[in-house]
Amino acid sequence: MALHNNSPPRDERHEQTGIQIQTMTMTLHARAEPAPALKYRLLSDDFDLLDGNAATYYLKAQGFFEQNPARRRLDEIHAAARESARRDGKSSSDYPPYGWLDMTPNELPVDEVKEFLTLLSFQPMYLREAAKQRQLSFDRNIRNVEDPIYYLLPEVQSMREIARMQRLRCRVAIAEGRVDDAIEILGQQYAMGRHLGQDDFIVTTLVGLAVSSLAWDDALYLVPHPDAPNLYWAYATLPQPLVDVRHALSVERQFLNLQLKALQEADETPRSVGYWQDLLDRIIPQIGSLAGDFGLPENDPGATRAILVGYIAAAYPGAKQYLLDECGISPEQVEAYPTAQVVFLAMVRFYEATRDDYFKWANLPYWQTADRVTRTRIDNNLRTKLDRVGWISLPTDILLPAVHQVQLAVARNQQGIALIQTVEAIRMYGAQNEGKLPKTLDDLPVPAPMEPITGQPLDYEYHEDHAVLSGHEVRGLQYRLVLRFAKE
Repeated sequence: MALHNNSPPRDERHEQTGIQIQTMTMTLHARAEPAPALKYRLLSDDFDLLDGNAATYYLKAQGFFEQNPARRRLDEIHAAARESARRDGKSSSDYPPYGWLDMTPNELPVDEVKEFLTLLSFQPMYLREAAKQRQLSFDRNIRNVEDPIYYLLPEVQSMREIARMQRLRCRVAIAEGRVDDAIEILGQQYAMGRHLGQDDFIVTTLVGLAVSSLAWDDALYLVPHPDAPNLYWAYATLPQPLVDVRHALSVERQFLNLQLKALQEADETPRSVGYWQDLLDRIIPQIGSLAGDFGLPENDPGATRAILVGYIAAAYPGAKQYLLDECGISPEQVEAYPTAQVVFLAMVRFYEATRDDYFKWANLPYWQTADRVTRTRIDNNLRTKLDRVGWISLPTDILLPAVHQVQLAVARNQQGIALIQTVEAIRMYGAQNEGKLPKTLDDLPVPAPMEPITGQPLDYEYHEDHAVLSGHEVRGLQYRLVLRFAKE
């Protein structure tokens, strides 16, 4: 069934501001809320969720039970794409199967895509089961992992690949008018994004946000479909935020203790010189993949120890002053500490204080901390502190994550969901008003979600025969939806 001229996104750059605007024109069909109102869901109701581990099913969907002939054929397809790219001087992403990912449902060579997806026909049953599970756990036992900063996550990258194949399934379903199937696949994508937010690493939550973004792109083609039900309440049931990064941030907040476990012993209890020499020997193997960042040789403990001893001696004056000025420790107590204790204690105290000055903003909604002046002041203060205290700040400088960028990614993801949910509210209005567009969002029969970037309503412009719904610009990119109702 044709999709009534719903165009693919179009990029343009605003001449005065330089903002890149991604615009999509959508021809909508007025639809009232379903009866019952919660007939459609994107995620299972909390009551219906099972207490199993979704990771089991995602791992199965990655191909552990794949048949060898299918695997060989997939390898041949990917090899052909690479060869075509080499020959034509292009990227392999321009060729099938990845070249299909940016095609609209109307543009897809449906039969060819379906034939390709038969090679992955084992995946849907596992993804259906994964979406029913409450939790995801890869049993990482992160507290006992050696060199956690170098922890490899191949299974997470494979889930990104699964999500791409889910996009193909969703767009084929839309092209064939199998709206209920497309809704189910969207829900599985959102479930995968939510699950990935439960893992220990920020990089995993970012993959979860990327998966959710794929679903947002697909929803832009599903919602205008002539047979699409109104999904306003289905979107309203999604968690806020969908991908919750709090657990991953809590792990990141403790990363110094996870990486350099011996430093947990650096406290104000007076200990002998020999104790701290032993602690230094225990820290050296824990530095692991951070050796280069610390300016240390790899796989040479003797040379590493000699360099660290020099660093500690050079850092002592600044560390001592930090304990006196910033930590309130008495001069007598500081003078009684061995040199290494002064430096390690100052290193830990500086990390804890600076880290929390940075992390505390993650406990507020993004729009309350999004002001550029505020963010610049926070970052400038951090740089000033790092420069002032010298070498004891090195672990802080290396290990402190880009908390604000993670918050921004979450807000951007929620912005996409807010845009789609608002479109559904507009379709609901049209069903009550003879296919007309509302003049303002205040006219909607249900609340329009707030813009998570600003804490204010989304931007809406009424122009008689069409309306423009826009998200707030984020890092030079703005999403804009041009909306019309089809003439039924």
